[in-house]
Amino acid sequence: MIGSRTLRKLRNYIIKRVEAEKHYLTDTHLVFEFRLTNFLLIRKVHAEFWNNDEHLPVEYELTKRDKLKILIPLNYLDRIETGAKVKIFINKQSVWLTEHASYKEGDFNESLMVNERYLTTRVKKTLTISNRFSEFRFTGSEVPVAVSDSGYDRLCLEWKNADLENGAEVKLYAFKNRQFKILNGVYDESSGLLVIEDFLELTRGIWRLFMEIDEVLHPLRAEAKEIESFTTLRNEIWPVRRGKAFYLEVHPNFVRPERIQIDNFEDRYFRIAITLTAEDIMDEAHYALFMDTPKSGRNSTYPLEMIDGALQAVIPLADLHESLFAKRFFILQQSDQPKVAQFMLDTHQLRQTAVRFKVITNSQQTKLHFYKRKDKSLGMKVSLPKLRRAVNDIDGFRLNGFIGSTDEFIDSTAYLLLEDRLSLESRQVPIQDRFTIDLEDWNLIGLKSKHKTIFDFFVVVENASGEVIRKEKIKYLKADYRKDNYYSHKVLRDDEQNEHHFMITTTPFDNLKIETFTVPADIRIPADVTAKDPNVWLVGERSNTAQDNGIVLFHWLRENTDIEAYYVIEEDSLDYEPIQHMKNVLVFGSPEHFEVAFRAGVLLCTHDIENILPYKPASGFFGYENTKKIFLQHGVLGRKNVEYHKRNYELPFDLFIVSSEPEKEAVVMEEMGYSDEEVAVTGLARFDRLVQNKEPRDILLMPTWRDWINTDEAFLASEYYLAYTNLIQNEKLLGLLDEHNINLYFYPHYRAQNYFQHGIRDMHERIKFIPLGSVTVQRLLIRHALLITDYSSVSFDFTLLNKPVVFYHFDVDRFFRRGILRPIDETFIGGIASHEEELVSIIEDRILHDFANFDIDISGIIKYQDQDNCRRIYESVQGLLEGEQVVVDGELS
Repeated sequence: MIGSRTLRKLRNYIIKRVEAEKHYLTDTHLVFEFRLTNFLLIRKVHAEFWNNDEHLPVEYELTKRDKLKILIPLNYLDRIETGAKVKIFINKQSVWLTEHASYKEGDFNESLMVNERYLTTRVKKTLTISNRFSEFRFTGSEVPVAVSDSGYDRLCLEWKNADLENGAEVKLYAFKNRQFKILNGVYDESSGLLVIEDFLELTRGIWRLFMEIDEVLHPLRAEAKEIESFTTLRNEIWPVRRGKAFYLEVHPNFVRPERIQIDNFEDRYFRIAITLTAEDIMDEAHYALFMDTPKSGRNSTYPLEMIDGALQAVIPLADLHESLFAKRFFILQQSDQPKVAQFMLDTHQLRQTAVRFKVITNSQQTKLHFYKRKDKSLGMKVSLPKLRRAVNDIDGFRLNGFIGSTDEFIDSTAYLLLEDRLSLESRQVPIQDRFTIDLEDWNLIGLKSKHKTIFDFFVVVENASGEVIRKEKIKYLKADYRKDNYYSHKVLRDDEQNEHHFMITTTPFDNLKIETFTVPADIRIPADVTAKDPNVWLVGERSNTAQDNGIVLFHWLRENTDIEAYYVIEEDSLDYEPIQHMKNVLVFGSPEHFEVAFRAGVLLCTHDIENILPYKPASGFFGYENTKKIFLQHGVLGRKNVEYHKRNYELPFDLFIVSSEPEKEAVVMEEMGYSDEEVAVTGLARFDRLVQNKEPRDILLMPTWRDWINTDEAFLASEYYLAYTNLIQNEKLLGLLDEHNINLYFYPHYRAQNYFQHGIRDMHERIKFIPLGSVTVQRLLIRHALLITDYSSVSFDFTLLNKPVVFYHFDVDRFFRRGILRPIDETFIGGIASHEEELVSIIEDRILHDFANFDIDISGIIKYQDQDNCRRIYESVQGLLEGEQVVVDGELS
């Protein structure tokens, strides 16, 4: 058997690698140098510059057989609007590009000033060159400065400016690759000094400095070469000159402990003892251990006492286990000039102590692991026991499954729980090892909260006190997911002879569920349910909304055509009241709804068709297979890999509505499997109503959902929940809102509304919570000057109104763990922040620029920027019914 070490050595000899070692600018080219490894024979090299639809040749030089230079003409870079790629082909094969160890990520060379444009580069699979900060106006006109003095958290720059009054504020912009920060300086007229005293937001790396003058960013030119470093609370900062450019090189404060000892005592506390060198100890300072949880923004401080030559702190186990997020540890030196210093660990220091512990928390055997992080600081991870569980067979309504790892749960009992998704009412039975459950023994009819609803299966673990300590969905091992199919079907009748249908199905993640609908006894089912009327169109959105493309198209059809159009919505929906008196508005599940659903020839929905039918949308149910199914969409595709692939349906959509040719071709056809005639480029119906009449002033915060959150406990412990609760309490953000008389309106996703509304108390007066359904999304978009979202496609509507969008990508890797359909730079048009401080900096910049939009081009995202989208949709559907492609504005769609 070959060991892992031997396999790694073999891979090093076999795998071909193309690794970037450095890049630089000449007078005519941007040059990248690569090292080639394991290429025995190179017959041909070819490189291309891909910018939108342009594929331009790129020169290369091959030297010493293992060195490759790629020379990109500077005039190519002038063509970049958002981003471009350079692809390299060796022996006619496209090669993956990676970074060599010598190619420092975060170094100043990754950003380039070319012809008054600030470009960033990235080497990952391909070479990407991005016009990342196109919203800013850059100039090559430099501002000469010299460092006059520096001290703790203070930098003084010599800069004579007769136009500024004493005490005037000056904005400095610091850029590092894809990030930027705003540093506030104050001008001293008498000395000609610009004094900067707040560097808290700068993080590790090299930041290039620009000064904003009349909304134009001028690069700072450093006049002096020898400049001393200065210290701040968290970092040591060196002013650096590279060529003529002025940078701040930031490194974290650190200490090198001689020894670290970690002990668990009384099963409730951890003692961390740190032995420092004599030069790291200040007699007049007091020390504390600082524990930080980056993903939640929470931190705690614990006193350090000198005992037996070591600084010792005691941390309650409950604090370490407070969340499952990774922790970091620092030493806080408390003095007139306080410093937070990270540990700089060598491998041997953690070999001298125990680093892995098993403890009992919340009736579970929990693992704690202290470790050396990539930045050599001290970190800690928390791991709960894995709850092994699955259903491996379905026989009628009998489930055969298993549960394992129960020995890691102390004095606990496991249950299989069936829960109504709407009411949260449930049934449960105890399970252990291998189990068989016959669902016919359960009162399924009594569990239903509505005629049409969904039951979810969970495995629940309760401790001896009856408290739920784990609740997780259960998968079906033989799942073959289709939205319009089922594994088992059962019909039950109640005492009134109402017919209840139950279908066992799965989610896209193979989690088990039951879909159910009711056919009331008084519903008259046509003798021939296969007969459909192509002039009867049933339109809707989610079954409880009337705010999106569905309601806009319904209004247009009623006003402009002779189509017999109906709109369906639940009676208890907040959106029902404003439209209930309109002709052809149907209550979901009513006799009128059934009657129209039985004869409608065309079904148009922004989500899955199940949202507009009172029964299961599947073959065999009331002639569903004889209808034309139109996907109106609820956004522009190109980001998340959504569930509407053709392979996910036995009866897929007959027509798929999109907003641009790239969305049609690259996403819906290439990725999702639809053919050319099944996709129509029309634009979304709701775009017709996007008209900005007044200049708004406030900010809208509107995040989307996370599909991996499926229980209350998971939500409240999630990075998602903490990220937004922390944001709306950010002191700098609240200060900006107060200073500029701006309100921030928070409109959470419908699944998160209750959590945020009840979990956040005593919000700042500038933060306004918007309850679900209290105002339509379109009105929200029109009433606000700036949108903050994460991945929501509602950003395209805002961009169409020529207003700025800022994206908060704190969990981008996890959100796109299943893939992204188009590169981030192509569809996230606006400012992008990966952490809270960066987000607030971008918001501050837009406020300072009076909410001006970024310099953007959306033609590749939305083809038609007019109010004719509904007409194009109608014509496309009519073309489908006539059995031919429709000509839209002179083009086949």
